[in-house]
Order: sequence, then structure tokens, then C-alpha cells
Amino acid sequence: MTFNKLLESNIAAGAPIIQIISHDTLRIRAEVATVAETLGRNTYIWDRIQGLRENVTYPSPDAPEETKQPAIPIDWLNGVFEDDDEHFPKPSNCIVLLEDFHPNLTDADYAIIARLRNFAISVAGKKIRDITLVMSQPIHRLPVELEKETQILTLPLPNKSDLERLAKQAKQTFNIAESDYRVTDEVLSAALGLSTSEAQLAFAKAASQKKRISEAEIPLIVEEKEQIIRKNGHLEYFHPKETLDDIGGLANLKTWLNRRKQAFTSHAKDFGLEDPRGVLLLGLPGTGKSLAAKAVANAWQLPLLRLDMGKIYGGIVGQSEDNMRQSLQLAEALSPSILWIDEIEKGLSGMQSSGSTDGGTTARVLGSFLTWMQEKDKPVFVVATANNISHLPPELLRKGRVDEIFFVDLPTANEREEIITVHLRSRRRADEFSQEDVRSLAKTSKGFTGAELEEAIKEAMFVAFDEGCDLDKSHIQQALEATSPLSVTMHELINDTRKWAKGRAVKASSEEPEDVKASEKSSPQPKLKTEIENPFVS
Repeated sequence: MTFNKLLESNIAAGAPIIQIISHDTLRIRAEVATVAETLGRNTYIWDRIQGLRENVTYPSPDAPEETKQPAIPIDWLNGVFEDDDEHFPKPSNCIVLLEDFHPNLTDADYAIIARLRNFAISVAGKKIRDITLVMSQPIHRLPVELEKETQILTLPLPNKSDLERLAKQAKQTFNIAESDYRVTDEVLSAALGLSTSEAQLAFAKAASQKKRISEAEIPLIVEEKEQIIRKNGHLEYFHPKETLDDIGGLANLKTWLNRRKQAFTSHAKDFGLEDPRGVLLLGLPGTGKSLAAKAVANAWQLPLLRLDMGKIYGGIVGQSEDNMRQSLQLAEALSPSILWIDEIEKGLSGMQSSGSTDGGTTARVLGSFLTWMQEKDKPVFVVATANNISHLPPELLRKGRVDEIFFVDLPTANEREEIITVHLRSRRRADEFSQEDVRSLAKTSKGFTGAELEEAIKEAMFVAFDEGCDLDKSHIQQALEATSPLSVTMHELINDTRKWAKGRAVKASSEEPEDVKASEKSSPQPKLKTEIENPFVS
């Protein structure tokens, strides 16, 4: 049911009070005016600056000073004034819109709340007929006294049809030529998630700066979405430059992602495909999990939103859960989008003690997130990464919440060749190394992660620069030999993690992993207490 039909049905059924949650004041006025015309009712509008006036569509600019008090329009509806009052004719068969009335819905305004409740009781008792009070406000606020008498509606953000109207408005305002006005489905999709005022500004910027509105102006529209992210504070907007070609190895993962590239298109919907839900990347630090999240956003040309779990938790009871819900709603508003949650197990670390030391906050936040992942119907693709599998709650690992779980292992020799080549190419050094040089370095770096290989190349470049010579194989060789990779100090954990992942997760690489043994280094490495704990041995 459309919002207009939903509003009409509530008013026609005799709902005394309707609360509409939205920032789009003009659209609310238009919806109320449309319903009033359908039902044959008059309209009135009130705000605390201009007071009570007739006609929602074209309200008069002036009203009596006394009508600006918040109690006046409710007293008027309750029949407090005389029938022959020149400023207040007896209300009948009308819809009254109160704009931004929520500051008066607090416990301090108990007299206002009592007036509203008396009005609702009068409507229920048929003392007042064919009169509906509509309150428009940007946030949800409703006193407990009015919970049973009030219908709460949320005005959805503008759809593509609404956005096209706004684009045409900008075209007319800035006299854009017909040849420079090419508002395609891609342009409208880019503007989805913006409110009316935000979309108006985005199209106006494109029209005023570029003298056209077309797909070339999509970056301007995306900038407005970034403003929304900045206002939220819990999400971060990323502009990734990495591509899937920048990932060495992980052939199975890249094939899987490429296969779902067109899944958000209308052609995929017509074929019967559902929107991809997400993917969970498990594995060791530095193996390319976060890089994959950035690369898929670039490959799919979708906005990448990073959810910072650390910012979700607040000190007030219920604040953390509310922050999570707001962030997820914002991700949906900006859909189709990619929601990236890096090292998710750290954000859920309180699960080990939830209910005792944190009052169950972490459990409730996780519950909100898991329910959303299961029930979401908006095209938001979740990419969650995790380093320590033992800290992940089992509920997160269940199929159905994500499409697939991938295990990202240490790169094999062939994959290390690809990784080394990628990093040399990004530093304009690939032509200086033969294939045999790269193969030799890959053999030397057995057990290194992609991040460790990158750091070794960086260190080699610093050494070469300090020596005043060009980078060559020996510099990288020395940097590799001077590095003690993670696979040496944590080989037990790596082997046990591989055992855990077998049968539970899909290998991100198409190649068989190499054995990791402590004896590969000439001298044993000292271990911290935390490094020798094995969560997989009972």
C-alpha cells in the first residue's frame, strides 16, 4: 500500500491523531492536501511562527498573533471558542496539520498532552466527527498517554518518480537545454536515499555548475550522500581506488564476486534473482580481507559504507541499540550499497561476558544486527571480516544471513608472485624485475601474508633510496630475511584454524595451502601467553 493510500485509509476510518515522521515538510503537505481533496475535506495548518491558517497548499502568510500558541489549535478543535468567533469559525470536516509539534510532547507540557487526549476521546465518543489531527515531525516522540490514540506513519524517502520531478524542477529553474537533460535510471538510482531537500540541492548543483543533468553528474549526487554519512557519525563513506585486479590470488572469491556483479540490476530481477545478502571473510590478519571489501565496491560501482562498531556503543541505556538501528536504516536509505564491517569480532567482544559486565548490551546489539541481516529487503550487501574465529558468535556463522563464508588462507607461491607483481607495479618497478626474480622472491617468502610482502617491498625501497641506487632483488631479499612473519609465531593457531574452516567455509583461493611449520626458521621464536592459547583444543 502506498503512503498516500495508507494515510487516506487512516483518516477515512476516523483516526483522531496521526503522527508522520519525516523531514520532508513539503511532501507531507502535498500528501495531506491530496487526501483532503479525495475525501472532500478542508485543511488547516499550524506552526509556532505563523500560527493557525487555512489551506495546507497555499496558507496565508499572516494569522492572528494569539494563534501562535501551541494550545490554541487544540482548544479550537475541542470547541473551547465561541461559534461566532471571527478568528475561529467552528471546525468541521477538516484535517489540521501541526508542523514540528514534538517539542510540546514532553512531560513538561502535561496540559498540552491532556488537551490532545481529550480531543482523541471526543473523536472516539463521536462528540467530534470528521476531524483529524496530523502532526508532522522529524523524530519519533510520543508521550505514553497518547500511545493508544495515535497512529504513527513514516513517510518513505522519495522514489524514482519523485526524484524525476525534482530533476525536472531543476531543469526548468536553471533553463537546462533538452539536449543536456539526460536523467537515466542510473542517475535516479544514484539519488535514491536523499530526502526531498537533499535531492533538490544535488540536482540544483549539477544544473548550476555543469549546466546539465546527466550520468556525468552522478559524483555530485554522491557528494550529497556523503553529507548524510557525516551527519550520522557511525558510518564512514569510502572512495576506494582498489580493484579486484589489485588482489593477488583469491581466485575463488573473485570469481564469486564477479558472478554477482549484475545482481542489483532490473534485468537480474526480471530473471528471478534475489539481491545478494553478503559475505563473511574469515582468516589471518594481512591476507587481503579488507582489500577485498574495497575492491568489490569499486568493481560493482556501489557506495562503500564502513560501520565502526566502536562508535555504536553509547553510555546511555538503549543508546547502543538505537545507534545500530539508525546506522542500518541509513545504509538501507543509501541502497544499493555495500556495508563493510571490519574485524567484526572485536566489536562483539563483549559477547563473552554479555549480561554480566555490560548488562547484555552487546547481545542486544548483535540481536538487532542479525535480525536485520535475516529480514532486510533492501539491496545492502554486507562484507564482514574477522581475524579470530573463536571470538565469533555461532549465530553469525549460520547460512542465510550471508550468502557465503570464505576462509582466506596464507597466499601460496603462485599467489605470492601475483602479490609481489601487484605491489611492484603500483610503485612503477615491475619492469625492473624479471619473472625469475619474482618467482625467487615468492619462494623465499613462504608463509608471508600479503601485508607482510607489501611492507618488505616498502622497506627495501627505503634502503635503496638511502643507498642512492635503484631497487633490485637483493634489497627485497634482505627485507624478507629480516622479517619474522606471523606464520612463524602463530603456526599452531594457523593449522588449527585451517582444520576448523575445512567443511565450514569455502576456500577463497583455488590452490591448496602450503604447510606451515615452526622449523622453517633456524631458531625458535619466543611466544606470548596469548599466542600459545589454542581455542580449538578442548
